[in-house]
Amino acid sequence: MSTKRIPMVLQLQIQTIVKDWPLRTVRTSDVHDLAILLYAAFRGTIDDEDETFANAVREVDKTFAGDYGRLLPDCSFVIQEGEFIASACLISWFEPHNAPLAVFTMTRPEYKRQGMARFLLKGSINALVDRGYSQLTLIVTDGNKAAQKLYASLGFQEMPAI
Repeated sequence: MSTKRIPMVLQLQIQTIVKDWPLRTVRTSDVHDLAILLYAAFRGTIDDEDETFANAVREVDKTFAGDYGRLLPDCSFVIQEGEFIASACLISWFEPHNAPLAVFTMTRPEYKRQGMARFLLKGSINALVDRGYSQLTLIVTDGNKAAQKLYASLGFQEMPAI
């Protein structure tokens, strides 16, 4: 079964942030904890393609290595809750879109529906605007209703076919 991915784009403008969590920029030392987060966040969802934890480690390693474009650590944020990263938004410069890409926006299941992903995305958007970027792109799985609703509420629109 083929999963449809939908590329989306947002014209950037400063975002008002209502909620407040202790966020920080992503660090290379976060790789293992981000893999744990990725595995936990996607497991059992529409984005779960029977990946193992080792697959999650490879995906995070690939993100930091630049396989999805050069990581923009000053625009990528995490929320740390105790020993775990509860939520993260990783942004790279994605040459095929000629714009930054939200590579992963992910939240541990026990922290979902609290607004963390929205908070981190808005923080990333503001950091991108501060650095002179005008667009942010992402790719969402068709049928990931929560993510699609979040992105639409922030103003993301489906990218026209090239």
